Amino acid sequence: MYLKQLNKDQYASWKHLPDTNTLLEYLGRRDFIELSKCCKRYRNQLERRVLEKLHLGRWRDDNMEIYDELKDSKNSNKILEFLKTDLGRKLKFVNKFDLDIKVDCSFAEIFVKYLPNIKTLIWNDFSEWDNEYEKNLITILNSVEHLKHVELCYGGTNPGNYSTKKQIFPKSLKSLNIYFYEDYYPYYFRDFGYYDYVCTYETLDNSYTNLHSLKIVSNRMLQNLSYGMPNLQEVKIQDVSKLDESKLVSFLKANPQIRKLETKYIKISVEILKTIISLKFLEYWYCHAWGWENIFNSIPSNYSIKHLKINNPIPAPQILQLINSCKGLIILELEHYYKLRELNLAKLDIRVNKLKLPDNYFTSSIIKEFDSSRLFDQIHFYKDAPVEKLADKYNYIIYKLKNYKFIPLISGSWTLKLINKIE
Repeated sequence: MYLKQLNKDQYASWKHLPDTNTLLEYLGRRDFIELSKCCKRYRNQLERRVLEKLHLGRWRDDNMEIYDELKDSKNSNKILEFLKTDLGRKLKFVNKFDLDIKVDCSFAEIFVKYLPNIKTLIWNDFSEWDNEYEKNLITILNSVEHLKHVELCYGGTNPGNYSTKKQIFPKSLKSLNIYFYEDYYPYYFRDFGYYDYVCTYETLDNSYTNLHSLKIVSNRMLQNLSYGMPNLQEVKIQDVSKLDESKLVSFLKANPQIRKLETKYIKISVEILKTIISLKFLEYWYCHAWGWENIFNSIPSNYSIKHLKINNPIPAPQILQLINSCKGLIILELEHYYKLRELNLAKLDIRVNKLKLPDNYFTSSIIKEFDSSRLFDQIHFYKDAPVEKLADKYNYIIYKLKNYKFIPLISGSWTLKLINKIE
């Protein structure tokens, strides 16, 4: 972004910039930094936005020699001293901290001293997970009283033998997301005898009444939270350690208020499926499950699910049952269902307003079928390839459709909008 510097005798044409939330829709953080260079008035207005998120990985990349020296000498706390010197009292503006560098225990102690009021912590490291590193995490979580959002990104293959059964997250916690660099990583605990190992995230229980969003990755988490979490609205369940079906069902039945659910890698069963479909407030379900060949019985009806997203190939009879059971469905999203013709969406008993597909479905034969069937009001394709290239490739089709209009979107994706509806 290019901004012309003003002369000393010139004044800013605006006393105040437009609302910063509005500006964020058009400008990135770097643009904010450049804009703040125009004059002191702008700088005072924008510095809170510029400094609200800090990312130590960027400092490391620009100061690799210094970082390596501090890491080897176990003086990573000096990084925070540099930060304090550079920002001073402006550290109070930091709300979100992305920590993706290796640090030692002294770092955690200085961290909570300088940044006691952060709201979001992203703890991200892909080196070997060890005792010292987890102790750092626990020190920070124990000391930051107003923390609301936490992301834990686990990597490496060595969990160490440090374990805690104490509650370490502050009660202010509203969301917890957990990522694994390798999806098989938690199996290490079972395969190498760590049955009693309690991970940091497994210390949560139903006393965390502010929890709104949560990712569950273990049986212990399911068991701890199976007494009802009234404010829990968004749940991701990822089976990376052989989740127990009865614990999963108990958790879902105890939390019927869930509105958004993602199930990844779980083995579906009749009981699990019926429990999910019976959730009366569920509006969004991202279903990435296996074992559908064992589902033959009829599926009960659901009137709350508005958006159904399916990732893996489910046999055609079962997927049609599943879709037809969602009587209030507005959006159907098929992420990786490569046998679209076998699915035969014309057999649907319900009318779905919008179909979302990745652009690998965008072929001349499929588009022609959609155009003749007029099954959906909108067909949205999200992109892997630039829309311009795709438009050039299928130009002879997309601008000759009889019932749909091709609409390229600013995001680079595109939509086919129905213009001739079936009477």
